[in-house]
Amino acid sequence: MPMSEACSSKISGHRRGRWLLPAALLLLIMIFVHPHADEFGCADGRVAVADLGDGVIMRTCLLEKQPGVVVRIGPMELIKNDILILKTQTNHAGRLHGLFSSWSDAGRLQEQGRYHDGLKQGRWMFSDGNGLSRVFYYRAGVPLGL
Repeated sequence: MPMSEACSSKISGHRRGRWLLPAALLLLIMIFVHPHADEFGCADGRVAVADLGDGVIMRTCLLEKQPGVVVRIGPMELIKNDILILKTQTNHAGRLHGLFSSWSDAGRLQEQGRYHDGLKQGRWMFSDGNGLSRVFYYRAGVPLGL
């Protein structure tokens, strides 16, 4: 084999091997990282991800308020089989606070409203599986007008 062919063969083999490792890493990242992982972040605390079983993954933020005392704080999501089924947030006391939304396994909105310091507040929409929706109003967790 002439010297130029041997060098050419070595160089092209080296080039093929150079992209193999990055491609394998990219494939692993695509398999093990949730498609919306870059959209989830914590203003306080650290991101925690837990597999709850039955295809359900929870993403939330944990804050160690003092040694040995950890609270869930900020955003929290439940994702089932790559479909967002619950999105909410908590305050620094660990109570639900802010927008709350839940969806069916098919991705249809089922419930939406706001919490204030752990209690339902204001307008809440509930929808059944047949497309029928109802709206209720709450003040400090108590439904109004029922």
